Amino acid sequence: MLEYPVDEAAELLSSKLEGALKTLKNTEEDLTYLRDQITTMEVNTARVYNWDVKQRRLASAKAQEAGEN
Repeated sequence: MLEYPVDEAAELLSSKLEGALKTLKNTEEDLTYLRDQITTMEVNTARVYNWDVKQRRLASAKAQEAGEN
C-alpha cells in the first residue's frame, strides 16, 4: 500500500478528479450526439417506410385498374 504526504495526496486526487470530470463531459457530449443521430435515423426510417407504403398502394391501385379494364 502506498502512503503519500497530505499535500501530495490532495494534489493527486485533484488531478484525478479533473481528469474524471473531463472524461465525463466528453462522454455526455458523445451521448448527446448519439441520441441526435438515433433520432435522425428513426425519422428517416419512418419516412422510407411511409414512402414504401404509398408506393405499394399506388401499385395495388394500378393493378386493380388494369384488372377492371
